[in-house]
Amino acid sequence: MADLDPTRRLCTLFAEALELDHVTPDTDFFLAGGHSLSALALAVSVEEAFGVRVRVRDVFESATPELLAARLAGLAPGTVPSAAAPHRPPAAAPDIPAPGSTPPGTAVADATRWLWLERQRAEGDFGAYTVPCLLHGEGPVDPGRLRAALAALARRHPALRTVFVEFRGEPRAVLTDDEPLFDVVDVSARELSEARFGALVDDRIAVPFDPATGPLTRATLFLRTEARWSLLLLADHLVCDGRSLEILARQLVAAYADPSAAEAPRGPSVPRSTDPEAALRHWREVLLPSPAPLPLPVRGPRTEPAGATTAIAAQEIGPEALRHLTDLGRRHHAGPFAPLTAAVARTLAGLTGSTDICLGTPVDRRALLGAEDAVGFHIATVPLRLDVRADTSADDLVRHVAQRTMDAVDHSEVAFDALVAALDPPRSPGRPPFFDVWVALYPHIDTGPCAPDGIALRGGPTPLRVGMFELSFQFVEHAHGMRLVLQYDTRRYASDTAERIVQRLVDEVTLLLRDPAEPVPAAESAHQAFGGFRFDA
Repeated sequence: MADLDPTRRLCTLFAEALELDHVTPDTDFFLAGGHSLSALALAVSVEEAFGVRVRVRDVFESATPELLAARLAGLAPGTVPSAAAPHRPPAAAPDIPAPGSTPPGTAVADATRWLWLERQRAEGDFGAYTVPCLLHGEGPVDPGRLRAALAALARRHPALRTVFVEFRGEPRAVLTDDEPLFDVVDVSARELSEARFGALVDDRIAVPFDPATGPLTRATLFLRTEARWSLLLLADHLVCDGRSLEILARQLVAAYADPSAAEAPRGPSVPRSTDPEAALRHWREVLLPSPAPLPLPVRGPRTEPAGATTAIAAQEIGPEALRHLTDLGRRHHAGPFAPLTAAVARTLAGLTGSTDICLGTPVDRRALLGAEDAVGFHIATVPLRLDVRADTSADDLVRHVAQRTMDAVDHSEVAFDALVAALDPPRSPGRPPFFDVWVALYPHIDTGPCAPDGIALRGGPTPLRVGMFELSFQFVEHAHGMRLVLQYDTRRYASDTAERIVQRLVDEVTLLLRDPAEPVPAAESAHQAFGGFRFDA
């Protein structure tokens, strides 16, 4: 590509990130289907090609090849900082030695260490640390071939064979030869209703993993009728995240059709250099002074950890509304996450009377780690601090959320526990630092048409009985739209309170999509919606 001018080189990189045959110099990355995750991948590829530091914000503010070329012209070559050595996924490790000898296995990334420590501090049920995915199959399935395909993927992805042992108070990753557990449950002789099948799935999900013994991945094939089957994939969060589920489903289908596909060598890992000090400076500016706890409508004082017992309240967002949400996000250089999060922020502002709303959300860091197709735990927890005022227009709020999300991605190299330690915010019992509410978007998993003598998988994550937060807004895309799921702590919130929160969120989504020329009805006050409930900070 050395003979190409910068704009033409960028057109090629844009097309690769968007998975398009070609783009023109004036193609807007986000209007063409880009979002924060693909913008991160583009930023990394542009940085590698041009040898200058490129942020997601650069793509956000210069969203066409010609605009980004002009922006890059103002950056000095060789400005990629060396900084601290980046973290790499766990590598192969020897067997566990005798106590007191050389440390077992390998050290883990900071984000994995934080998750392991959180798990050690947790009490009771560890089911909140399970990543569940229910996929519905198409095509005649051979259980033996499916088992062999999953075993082949475990050989390709070390995370699926990794366990975690404690050494002097710290986690160490140890690679094993274990294959994921695989079993077949034939329920074709029973006429199971969807509710009874769901209960069967929930029972499997409820069995926690032991990080020290493993295997930390399980699969259950449910044979429901002659032509109807489902696959439940379960993994411990230490070795799996939401994106891993999509990678596993896609590669499982490929390995089922051609076993050699799972043995294809993976490309070299080239992690991007990081600048933790710059990231901490950013977070100090954004998070200090710390956001005040939201006066949410809980039933009593928060005396115990959140999420020990949860339930869900849910509503559907239809395909037409989802299309409009996606279009709204693209107008502001984002995907549907930005308008959905804006609606959550408005909902919480209306409930609490606060204009300072801080949410927690996951950021996929694979592009930064050089691990695009790797299964494992490659996410960072980041706070999104938002200024939500009653007179802010929908467009301005969505733009604000999109900008804060891009900045969070750009400064996600600091693990959450390191961020908390550095900023030292005030602590309250029974709640995490900085935020009370979690928000996440889960894209629909669809491996495409079923090939002859092959299979196809479609589905996505399924809610847990336990959680890590008192309120978790989960937006789960599916083939016919999106499901809005509020997972709530039943010891802190009554079921009718949760239902009202969900309905209010649906109303806020409707308001975001309203024609700007139409009058906006006055928002219902927190006391009107929740009169009689006790607020507790």
